[in-house]
Amino acid sequence: MGNHQMAQNMAFPEWKCSQFFGERVEKDEVSDEDVISALSFDTTGNFLSLGDKAGRLIVFKNISKNSSRPEYEYLTELQSHVKEFDYLKSKEIDEKINDIQWLRPQGNNMYILTTNDKTIKLWKISEKSIKRAIPVKSSTLKLPKLEVIERGFIPSLMEVYPHLHDYSINSVSVCSDGEFFISADDLSVNLWNIERTNDTFNIINLKPEQIDELSEVITAANFHPTSNNLIVVASSTGVLRVADLRVSSKCEKTAQIFAEAEDPASKNFFTEIICSLSDAVFSANGKYIFARDFLNVKVWDLANTKSPVATIPIFEPLKSKLCELYENECIFDKFSISTSPCSNYILTGLFNNNFHILDRTGDRNMQFELNYSRRTVVKPIPKKFFEPLGPSYNFDRKILKSAWHPTQNCVAVACMNSLFFYHV
Repeated sequence: MGNHQMAQNMAFPEWKCSQFFGERVEKDEVSDEDVISALSFDTTGNFLSLGDKAGRLIVFKNISKNSSRPEYEYLTELQSHVKEFDYLKSKEIDEKINDIQWLRPQGNNMYILTTNDKTIKLWKISEKSIKRAIPVKSSTLKLPKLEVIERGFIPSLMEVYPHLHDYSINSVSVCSDGEFFISADDLSVNLWNIERTNDTFNIINLKPEQIDELSEVITAANFHPTSNNLIVVASSTGVLRVADLRVSSKCEKTAQIFAEAEDPASKNFFTEIICSLSDAVFSANGKYIFARDFLNVKVWDLANTKSPVATIPIFEPLKSKLCELYENECIFDKFSISTSPCSNYILTGLFNNNFHILDRTGDRNMQFELNYSRRTVVKPIPKKFFEPLGPSYNFDRKILKSAWHPTQNCVAVACMNSLFFYHV
């Protein structure tokens, strides 16, 4: 039985809204600094962290004793980034957190990488207990007994990596053994050793000799889930590069190119904009790459560089709004993508309080609508689906950031300043 038929025979999970944090407010009432800009589960799924435009890192913890239904509560927060000023370029650096990556925990210590446009930081969050001595009466000696009166978490800044990126950092990714991580900006990808902050190694550089010859920029980069030598790099031209560090340490010329032949007949004013990839990740089993452009999710088999095994339209009616999206600049929004632990399903966001869960064959596409009453509002989106999008279709309430639990069918999605959890 082929993979496509196996995927067809699998029952699509039944999802339910389990939790949300935040209140429904209109865009004008939401402070820009409260907007969630990054979202990530840790390697165990017991913790979830989010970053916002004010540079805050907020951590939630799973408190559920039911292994099949996680339940998260607020744990702690810290100020990860503050506004800085680059005196060499006379430019202010915003505190907005662009990406978060967890390292493996060590004992009761959590380690988290965060980045804004220029500065990458490594944080340690340690559990601390405050104890007091209570006298114990004894016939011979009065022995003190220590009693825990308060528990808390103390953040400490472990490392600040130097400003070695010329352009704004868009992503960081940690390799499977936690020894190295990569950081990507518009034109380069750097490889770092977690414990060495004084230098980095440039593995991809797309900067042309003359900047006016620039034809593409890097939009995201991620490590393979099990192979420390493989990296996927997404670009604004819709091209994927898979770099193997065993072949060469300078990968822009040796990387495999995953690109689909362009159909000249389908080209229009918006083609170059909407083909830009906003995110790309390996599947959990490492066999596929899931790439998100503005309108589609493309599924690539690592063994086939010529064409994707599936191109899945997320929501066809959005094509009718491209002119309006261009005018309000929402056409340049970048939506994240993530994969289920079984590698059969894909999570990504959209406008109008909607996010989608799709199977990797494209046979099932479920659209979910966020609401603040914990009702699960979902509808299937069949192939070649169309419906008119009226003036009530809301481009402000967009789900740019989403994340899938590393071991369970539980997802977290962020809309403006609110966080929602769904589970099976």
